[in-house]
Amino acid sequence: MGAWQGTTAPAAGEWKSLCWLAAWFAASLALCIALIVWRDPAFAAVESSASIALNVLPVMLVLLLLLGISGRPLLSAWIALLLLWAIYFIDTLKLRDLGTPLMPGDALLLANLGDDGGSLLARYLPRDAKHALEYLVAIALLALLLWKERPPRVLKPVRRVVLAGAALALALTLVSGASPWKSLYSPETVQFRLWTPQRHAAQFGLFAHLVRYTWETAGPLPEPDLAAAERTLREHRDALGASAAPAPLPDIVVLQSESFFDAARLRGLEPSGLFPHYRELARVSRHGDLWVPAFGGGTIRTEFEVLTGIAMRYFPATQYPYFRLTATRVESLASVLGARGYRVLAIHPHARAFWNRAAAFANLGFGEFEADEQFRHAPRQGYYTSDEALVDRIIEQLGDGTGAPTFLFAISMENHGPYANYPNADAARRDAEPAPDGLSDAAQREVRGYLYHAENADRALGRLAAALQARSRRALLLFYGDHLPGLPDVYAETGFDDGAEAVEQPVPWLLLDTADATSHERTDTASFYLPALLLSVAGIDDAYFSVLEALRRSDQVSRGWTPAENDGLGALMQLRQRGDFGRLTEKLGGEAGSARLTGRSP
Repeated sequence: MGAWQGTTAPAAGEWKSLCWLAAWFAASLALCIALIVWRDPAFAAVESSASIALNVLPVMLVLLLLLGISGRPLLSAWIALLLLWAIYFIDTLKLRDLGTPLMPGDALLLANLGDDGGSLLARYLPRDAKHALEYLVAIALLALLLWKERPPRVLKPVRRVVLAGAALALALTLVSGASPWKSLYSPETVQFRLWTPQRHAAQFGLFAHLVRYTWETAGPLPEPDLAAAERTLREHRDALGASAAPAPLPDIVVLQSESFFDAARLRGLEPSGLFPHYRELARVSRHGDLWVPAFGGGTIRTEFEVLTGIAMRYFPATQYPYFRLTATRVESLASVLGARGYRVLAIHPHARAFWNRAAAFANLGFGEFEADEQFRHAPRQGYYTSDEALVDRIIEQLGDGTGAPTFLFAISMENHGPYANYPNADAARRDAEPAPDGLSDAAQREVRGYLYHAENADRALGRLAAALQARSRRALLLFYGDHLPGLPDVYAETGFDDGAEAVEQPVPWLLLDTADATSHERTDTASFYLPALLLSVAGIDDAYFSVLEALRRSDQVSRGWTPAENDGLGALMQLRQRGDFGRLTEKLGGEAGSARLTGRSP
C-alpha cells in the first residue's frame, strides 16, 4: 500500500481515477486493435488473435510511455492513434509505389533528408479537400487536448516516472530482442527470409515484421565463404593478369537517369515516338536491358552497385547501402580511377545530405561532390533542377579535354515523382504526350507527366553525347535508369507487352565510346556488372573488376536469374566490401596482385 501514497490506501477519488484509467486503457486497446485490423493487409481476414496481439503490443508500450511522460490519458491515446494511423498511411503509400512495406532502415532516411528532403516526401501526400479536412481535425483535437486536459490525481509524478521507466525498459528489450520476445516473435516453426519483406509483413502484420527485421538487420554483415571465394578466384586467375592502360586515358562520364525506363514496354505505347536520342545512340553503342535491385525508388541501391560492382543481393539485411555498407572506405570506380590519375567528381542537383551521399561518396573515393548549392539559380522542370542544367554543368566540368582525365558521376533529379500537378512545365507539350487507351484520367495525367520529363532526359542525353563526340579526346558515356518510376495506377490499368509484373521489368542502359561507333551489340546485364564492363572497354586494369568482367561474360542475365558461380561471386563481393579481397589475391598473385586489386601502389 505504501507505493500508493505514503502508507495509506488509495482514497475514494483515486479509486475513481483508477477505474477511469482502466476503462481508458481498455478503450484505447480496442481502438488500436480495430485500426490495425482495418489498415493492416495481413488481417484482411482475421484468423489469428495471437498475430494481432503481437502487432498491438508495441503500440501499447508506446501508449504507456506517452502516458508516463505526459500524465494525460486522452492526449496520450490521441497521439498514439495518430502515430499508428500515420505509420499505416505511409506503409500503404510505400507498398503502392515501391512494392515494399515500411522497413527499419526507413528511419535512417528520415534522419538524412537534407534541406529539401522533407519537401520531396511531402509531395507524395494527398492534398485533396477530404484529406486536408482530416489533417485539420487531427491537429485541432491535438491542440485542444494539450490546452485543456489535466492529469488525473492518481497519476502522481513518482508513479508516472515508474510507468514511463517500465514501458521504456520493455520497449528497449523488445527492440534488442531479449527473452522472452524472441520466442514470441520468431518461433522456430516460422521460416523467415530477409529478401522477401513484403511476404513476411503480409503474413504476420506490419509491426511484427518491423520487430523481426530490426533484430535481423542489427547483427553483423554476412560472413564471406572463404573457400567459395578462393575457388572462384582460382578458376578466373587469368583475369588477374595486368594489361597496359590506353594512352591517353579517356574521360569517363556515368549518367544515372532518375526513373528512366523504356515506356514502350507498356501496352499501348509504341517505340517509334519515344526517346529518339536513346534509340539513335543505341545503334552505335553497347546497350540492352539492365536488371537493377530497386523499383519505384531506392535509387542508391542501383547507384551503389554501379559504383562498386557489389550486388545488394548478397547483403539481404541491408536496405540502404549508404548507411551501412559505406560506413568505412570501400573501393569503387572513383577510388580505382583516382589511383590512376583521374580527377573524380560527383554531381547531383539535390541536397548533399540526402541518402547520406556526402559521407558515402567520401568513403567511396570521390574527391569532389557538387550538390544543390551549385544549382541554386539553375532552371527547373517540375519540382527539380532540369536535366538540361545538369548537362550544362557536366560539359563545363569536363572542359576541353587537355588536362588530366576526368571521371564524372552524375545523378539526375528532374524525373523524380510525383508526376501530376507539378510546376514549371509546358502544359501544352505535356498534354500532347501519348497515353495508352483506356486509362483513367488520373493514370493519364501520371503517364503524360512522366513522359514529359523522360523526353527531357532523352534530349539531354542526346546533347551530352553530341558534346562528347565533338571533343578531340576519347570519352566513354555510360547511361542507365536507376529504377522504374512509381506509376502504380498506370501499371495496374495497362500492364506490359511481355505480360510480366512491373517489379520484374528492366531499365535500359547504353555505353557510348566516342572512338568506336561499331560496337553496338546488345547485352542484357545487371547493374553490378556495369563497372567491370566499363573499365574493360576503357582498357583500364583492376583485378577485382577484371574478375567480375570474366564472370559477367560467363553469365546469362535475365529476369529472375541466379548469377553464375553464385556462392563464390557473393563471397568475393562480401570480401570486397569489408576491404579483405586483396588478402585473398596474395595467395595467387603476391603483393603486386594485391596492390593492383585495391588501386594502391605496392
